[in-house]
Amino acid sequence: MFLKKLTLVFCCSLLPLEAFGLTTVDVVVVGGGAAGLAAAVSAAEHNAKVVLLEKSSSLGGNAFFSGGYFNAVNSERQKKAGVVDSKELYIEHMLESGGGKNSPEIVRKLAEESLETMKWLENKGLRFQELVTESFGGRWRRSYLTLEPDGQGFIRVLTTDALRRGVQIQTKAPVKQLLKGEDGRIVGVAYQDEDREEKRIFATKGVILAAGGFSANPELIRKIAPELSDLTNDNLAQNTGEVLLSAEQIGAKLVNMSEIECLPGARKGSTVRGRLHGDSSRFIFLDSDGKRFIREDAKRSEIRDAVLKLPGKMAYLVIDNSGFKSYSLGIQRDSIRGVETGDVFRADSIEEMAEQLKIDPSRLKKTIEEYNKCVDMGIDPLGKSKEKLLHKIETPPFWGTYAPMAIHNTLGGLAITQEGKVLDKDGKPISGLFAAGEITGMTHGSDRLGGNGLTEALTFGRISGKACAELK
Repeated sequence: MFLKKLTLVFCCSLLPLEAFGLTTVDVVVVGGGAAGLAAAVSAAEHNAKVVLLEKSSSLGGNAFFSGGYFNAVNSERQKKAGVVDSKELYIEHMLESGGGKNSPEIVRKLAEESLETMKWLENKGLRFQELVTESFGGRWRRSYLTLEPDGQGFIRVLTTDALRRGVQIQTKAPVKQLLKGEDGRIVGVAYQDEDREEKRIFATKGVILAAGGFSANPELIRKIAPELSDLTNDNLAQNTGEVLLSAEQIGAKLVNMSEIECLPGARKGSTVRGRLHGDSSRFIFLDSDGKRFIREDAKRSEIRDAVLKLPGKMAYLVIDNSGFKSYSLGIQRDSIRGVETGDVFRADSIEEMAEQLKIDPSRLKKTIEEYNKCVDMGIDPLGKSKEKLLHKIETPPFWGTYAPMAIHNTLGGLAITQEGKVLDKDGKPISGLFAAGEITGMTHGSDRLGGNGLTEALTFGRISGKACAELK
């Protein structure tokens, strides 16, 4: 019943802005995902009249269907869990993963503000689990999940708060153009209403771009990363990057555009993704011969490149029932549905799993025996860290899935300041223009830490909303 009500809230088409007599407001937010909702709420908190325009018929974007991991250095919770962490270590991990392509200033801002964002959300009624965990590719136990499935709790809390604060939300309203004043300041946007008529709305303070990335734009992917052009993607269809390109047209600087993150996704011809890769201590990757080919806790970019070198660019993943039960009810539910579609496999023995994956049974059995010995010894010839050699694969039933690479996140985008101000090609802020979330390109560099997607979107959404609302 709760999920039914949730869907109704997020999918309802709100009244046209004309019904409120709105042609000029303080702040216009473009995009209704985590970053856009956080920006709208934050701006409204600082006494701005706000309009939010969303391209699709519902709010939430990719965040609604995400794994729901949120990273922060929360020393109090981590201490109870026996985890030693610090902001400096968090920064170090982000910069190492980014390969020198992310901004140290933006990284530091994220590390310093993420806990404040977590507290901000809690004050609005979002409840986090006590568990301190680590997302796939996260490098450290600093991830938190809410009590609600996936990313739904973040969207529910922010939508409720936005409406309570008087934010006017218009769905089915794709933005087509940024409007520039004679002095070069961004003064509003042109968008299409539900009848495809062009409308304009003006902003006295500024426009915040939070329209996501371009993972669902195959032509743009083919242009900037042709080696990934034949992959599927796990994004919503509206993530095609038009707002990003519109900002470039008015002089905004783009950075790291060829940096694209991939995760295990759906095989070609299917839309079902076996989401069994959340915890790298629980599963193993296999090639078509039934052998491990990379450590499961490697950087996401390393795993991507290794899978793309396999025959048919196809990998497989196996986990036991103990690992399966450690995942969220949403992942378990989706996996059971995947068994029905032939995208996920369930077997009572290793030999049966091998037959379903079309792998030599003796080879798979030997691989799992060798891996279990690695767990016992705490040493892995492929280099998996001792901290991740925690769980044997031994409890039936066993679960397996296809694990080809799918485009998950575009890491490049708009260059911004620590306040979320968009920079022009000379590195100077464009007056009246801000951005937050996946549409920006300075946070992750060449590799994103698992759990940092929501953290980035919500933190810079909060920061940019406040900064825009306080413009004179």
